[in-house]
Amino acid sequence: MSGRLDHKEREVVRLLARAARPRVPAGLPERARAYGTRVRRRERWRRWALWLLLASGAVAFGVWAYAVEPWAAPPMRTTPPLEPW
Repeated sequence: MSGRLDHKEREVVRLLARAARPRVPAGLPERARAYGTRVRRRERWRRWALWLLLASGAVAFGVWAYAVEPWAAPPMRTTPPLEPW
């Protein structure tokens, strides 16, 4: 039985070896490398801009929170009544 499988494997290898392979266009590897470099550079700049935006947003929030103090109670608009008098 294993001899039969070996024969089938050899036949598949032979068919694949005879199969027509399309030619790679000239300059394709160089163009692909240049494209990949551009994509990586663009992604690096995009990531840098997003981190810069996040950091500036955090600084702006910190400055706003320091100036406004949203955790403090708002000042009273009227004076409390003077009952003991």
